[in-house]
Order: sequence, then C-alpha cells, then structure tokens
Amino acid sequence: MALRLSREPGGVSMLLAQPRWLDPLGLSPVLARALGVPRSDALRALRLQRGIVLEGVPAARVAEVQAALGADVSAIPDAEVPLLPKPIHVSLASCEADGFATPSVAGTGLPKLWDWNELALVSGGLLLDPARQAAAAVERAGADALSQAADRQAIAAQQLEKARHRVFPLGEELRRAEPEFGAALQAALQGGKALPQQEAAGGFGNLTFVLDLVFLRPFERLRLTEKSRLVGPARSSSTAKTAHNDLTAIARHADSATLPGATLALASGADSGDYLFDDLGQFDDYCRWAYYWRLQRLKSESAGKAST
Repeated sequence: MALRLSREPGGVSMLLAQPRWLDPLGLSPVLARALGVPRSDALRALRLQRGIVLEGVPAARVAEVQAALGADVSAIPDAEVPLLPKPIHVSLASCEADGFATPSVAGTGLPKLWDWNELALVSGGLLLDPARQAAAAVERAGADALSQAADRQAIAAQQLEKARHRVFPLGEELRRAEPEFGAALQAALQGGKALPQQEAAGGFGNLTFVLDLVFLRPFERLRLTEKSRLVGPARSSSTAKTAHNDLTAIARHADSATLPGATLALASGADSGDYLFDDLGQFDDYCRWAYYWRLQRLKSESAGKAST
C-alpha cells in the first residue's frame, strides 16, 4: 500500500496515470533523498505501490519528488483523492436482471436489490498467501544466510525481481479438472479423510480473493470474498477459478461501471500479475486509484460536452 508521510492537511499524493513497475532498487536512493526519509521507507513505497505511490507529501518537496519519479506521476492534493466507504461484506448474493440482490445484507437505508445503473466500479483481485511467499524465500536462501546483512540485501533484490515478473497461471487453473466431490465426501464419511483442497497453480499457495462493487446511490462498497456465495456461477475447489466465475457473472451487468486493468485481466482468464495483491491495504489503494481516475474521466467528458 502507499506510504503516507504525514496526515497534516495540505499534503499531496503522487499518483501514476497507469500502473507500472517502478524499479525499487534503482529509484529508492533518489526518492529517499527527495523526501528526506530512510531508504527502506522509499523502497517500501515503490515496492508496494499500485497506482498511489505516496500520500501526505509536503508541498515543498513535491517538485523534487516528481522529478525523482518521472513526468507521468501526477501530484494531487490529498483532499482530492477519494476515500471509499468501508466495505460491507456480502455472504449471499445473486445477479438479477434489474440489480445485484443481497438478501444477506441488513442495515438502515441499505436495499436488498442494488440497481446496476448505479454501479460505478468493479474491482477484483487475488490476495497472495504471505506465509507461502515468506517460506519460499527462506527455503531458497537458507536460514543461515539470513544472518549476514549483505545476504539479506541480495535476498531482497531477488524477491523484488521475482515480484516484477510474477505471473499467476490463471489459464492453467481454469483448465484444471474438478475433484470428484461425491466420491471424496463418501470417503470422508467412511474413513474420516478431509475433502481435497486444490492448491493454486504455480506454487502460489492458499490464495484468497476479493471483489468490490462500488455503488453510487446509496454510496456503498459491497465486498465478496472466497467465503461469499454468489448464486448462479459454478463453485470450484479452486479459489482463483471461483473468483473468475463470480467476476465474469457480475461483469455482464456492469455496462456503466469502470473495470480497471486487474479486473479485466481476471475476468478474461489471462495469465497475469495485474490481479495479484500482497494484502487488503494494497488492494484498497488500487480501488481508490481506479475510482479517482474514473471521476477524472467523467469530469473530462462532461467538460467536453459542455464546450460543444
């Protein structure tokens, strides 16, 4: 997630026009000098950014920071970068012709059927298994090597390079056969064996997923996860396949909504790293970034119509 330097009013956020890889090792020394922060903080900001690089940058340092990051990074007042509502977790839902039905959602002013015409943003992603990623790093390096600072730096460099080229084999995951649940259930009842759990392809471990739907009226954010049940799309033992199935079902009704690049890649079944997120904070920043640029596009279109 983005590094916040200060919560004092008057700060500036640095946003990319398009998500792209910012070389953490190459840029972090320059960015650290521009910000006056430790290099480790600059490294973290570059490594974890998903559209929003920094928040709370003092106005006096904006020009220097922008020069360090490149010309395609926009400096936006913190107050203009939108905050999205706290997500409402949905346990049961269905895609109806007139709207998104949520019989499991209860609350004052919350409808049971959310109008598709009010859907502004659909954002989806797979959340990585942090334990698996960390264990793999230690296993490759060897526990003894971690005691040396130089080795720790080398391992960090390797992990950054791996993250740069990290691609999830979603196509392979979608082609994988489903286990025979009937036979597995019978075996479990007879022999006490647990039902088989399909591990993610490519050694990604136990993934989770998150799908956020931002509606305008009422202005709320609905969240589906691997624990939710969307009626209609096929359920799968594969978390990634379930996320893809649920997202494609929703996307069919999202004619007026913004679908950022991560969402489009996940819905298309593409092998990509665009929809991989390290944690929920990083995913939330990506949603805010996508919603900000949606607002800017709508303002531009409105201005263009007014001028004609």
